[in-house]
Amino acid sequence: MKERTTYFSKDTLAFRDFLHKLSRNEMIAMVDRIVQGCMVPRHTVWNWSRGLSRIPALHKCKIEEIIGEKIFDTLTICEK
Repeated sequence: MKERTTYFSKDTLAFRDFLHKLSRNEMIAMVDRIVQGCMVPRHTVWNWSRGLSRIPALHKCKIEEIIGEKIFDTLTICEK
């Protein structure tokens, strides 16, 4: 049987680390704010944190705006 290997992007790890340093209640509230701000379903945000789907560049900008902290690498798209 072939062994499965999983590689996570730096963005996924940064997003997951940010969520995991919050308490359970704060994490759920933050996910709710990200869902409303990015206008995506809740399962999409959880997929981003688990590395099951890629976080689009524009959503990275919005996530950083919502949380008020820079967690992703510098993006030229976000700069005004």
